[in-house]
Amino acid sequence: MKLRVQITKERGIRFISHLEYQKTIEKAIRRARIPVAYSQGFNPHMRFSLASALGVGVTSQCEFMELKLREERPLTDLVEALSANLPMGIHVVAADLADDKAPKLMARAAGASYHVSVPCSEDPAAALRTYEITPEVTFTKEHTKSKGKPRTIDVKDFISELHYAWDGKALELTFDCKITPTGSMKAREFLQVLREQFGLALNLDAADIGRTDLYARDDGGRKVPLLAASRA
Repeated sequence: MKLRVQITKERGIRFISHLEYQKTIEKAIRRARIPVAYSQGFNPHMRFSLASALGVGVTSQCEFMELKLREERPLTDLVEALSANLPMGIHVVAADLADDKAPKLMARAAGASYHVSVPCSEDPAAALRTYEITPEVTFTKEHTKSKGKPRTIDVKDFISELHYAWDGKALELTFDCKITPTGSMKAREFLQVLREQFGLALNLDAADIGRTDLYARDDGGRKVPLLAASRA
């Protein structure tokens, strides 16, 4: 049996790394005495994973974790124990139990939705219109670690449309970003493309970026929730 939980990463902890976020949750699982399974061998690891990495500085109401249980427990007991041991900035939103053979959430995640509020000193309408009608927009992703070569992607393969509002000072953007087996694109990278390739007067250092949804897609391409309907 697998426990799957939707959790948050809130403003107060948005600058901790993905690894720090993961280790924080693992400690909460131990404190909650959840009967989680471990891998075999000399250095056993908790059978725990997050569905998709979140960029540093980004808040989220829709991070998803799953862990394999070594024994069955009622869902309400597991959620109450976990909720009581999570630190500030992380809360349980929803949870369900799934069979061990259920596909991993990491493999099912097909897209993410974002909301961005960023200072913008000039009317962005013309530049955003140009982005929307440009058939191909290339961007080279640089690796932050020593290994790996830079990889050039077509941004339009990941973000094909967007919605916006501008009040003369700040730009509000909402868009969906595709997640593929070979990777995705960070919201901050997209803002960088808009500023450097389309001339938007964006203050990226003051951007407020939030992930608002993480979802799968069915055979017809429609968005599908990653969890069943159980709510916390």
